[in-house]
Amino acid sequence: MDSAQTRRVAGLAGLGTAEISLRGVVLSQGGFVGIVQGVDSKTYIVRSGDKLSDGAIRSITADSMVIQQQVNDPLSLEKVHEVRKVLRQTEEGK
Repeated sequence: MDSAQTRRVAGLAGLGTAEISLRGVVLSQGGFVGIVQGVDSKTYIVRSGDKLSDGAIRSITADSMVIQQQVNDPLSLEKVHEVRKVLRQTEEGK
């Protein structure tokens, strides 16, 4: 068993970028907040600057969220990678 899995932090800070999906965006006090769902089936309200286990939320717009993810590959020259989570629109007729 991996030691990171045994000492996982509860809540949003224990979830990685790949473990959350953007479910909604709400305008609040002049800025956007995101509604994300984790692999733990819980829903979280997130704001720019909130931390994840492998990065932080950089920005939230009306239809997407950008996460700055830390790259743990020692062979990679890139130490930070931007991941965009897009709010999926429901398709009519499906």
